[in-house]
Amino acid sequence: MINEGLVASFAFLIIVVAEGLIALFLTRAGKTHPKIRKIPGLEAIEEAVGRATEMGRPIAYTTGLGGIRDQVYYQTIAGLNILGYTAELAAKYGAKLKYFPYDPTVMPLAVDVMEQAYISAGKPEEFNPENVQYLGGDQFPWAFGVLGIMYREKTAANIHMGPFWAESLILAEAGFYTGAIQIAGTANYHQIHFFVVAADYALIGEELMAAGAYLSKDPTQIGSLWGADFSKITTMALILLGVIMTAAGINALNDFLVL
Repeated sequence: MINEGLVASFAFLIIVVAEGLIALFLTRAGKTHPKIRKIPGLEAIEEAVGRATEMGRPIAYTTGLGGIRDQVYYQTIAGLNILGYTAELAAKYGAKLKYFPYDPTVMPLAVDVMEQAYISAGKPEEFNPENVQYLGGDQFPWAFGVLGIMYREKTAANIHMGPFWAESLILAEAGFYTGAIQIAGTANYHQIHFFVVAADYALIGEELMAAGAYLSKDPTQIGSLWGADFSKITTMALILLGVIMTAAGINALNDFLVL
């Protein structure tokens, strides 16, 4: 016997997958060129790196409390994508970039990402692995360790991209008082408002997820993003259609959804 709701769920799954594959195919084949709207927080990274270069002070970068084996790994990966872009800019301008991983499993990835960024910038010899500093895997000791370095070294820019919890306001407020330009982003809805208030620029929710496509202009990533947007449009259209049909006394869609 088929459980109630599985037929409708399966039909919706087929629609979503089809939309994603079609969007991906069209984008990779060059048949369409979706545009990603400007994300001010990402545009400001170059300004932050330039400011740090002019002041001769370092940049602090964190990706929050996520690892690569937990439920929020996708936010950590997004943060590492932005780290690569930031590291390449730092290499080009000659700024000092320091990254502070929370989870030790992220550390080798971060080293590789930063090293590749320096190679892309044509300055592989300037990469220093010691600029990736592990400060421990406990939430508040890690946060206060980062805070202490921000105060002692008077960082000119602080960039926080990834999954954050209660430490978000600690880091952002401390950076505000040191006068650093701050760019932060997270998909944790319960922490976004802290970054919006305390940081100069904030990436809200899915803007963090779109960062890789926005920065790389890679057709595969853009196509995936476009497909996801189509799925959202389909979902909203079905909700609106259901409201209209129910208001008109037509229960056909409701009956299908419980199949």
